Amino acid sequence: ATIQGFESKGLSKVEAEALLEKSVQIACEARDEFMRRCISGVYEANGNQHTPKPHHILVAASVGSYGAYLADGSEY
Repeated sequence: ATIQGFESKGLSKVEAEALLEKSVQIACEARDEFMRRCISGVYEANGNQHTPKPHHILVAASVGSYGAYLADGSEY
């Protein structure tokens, strides 16, 4: 997803930026939920409970090449 790709589908730059920001927010919420579940303990298939060692989990984004949204091979 790119701003240019969203604009080519009729969204404004502001709307496109908001969608990209929302995707980051959703990813962070998923990370936070995962950590909440880990902290409260994980149940294995045999019923045993264990609490995984906490780690700092990052949320990463992938920003592709500008030409990729054109889908005409120009990104290569």
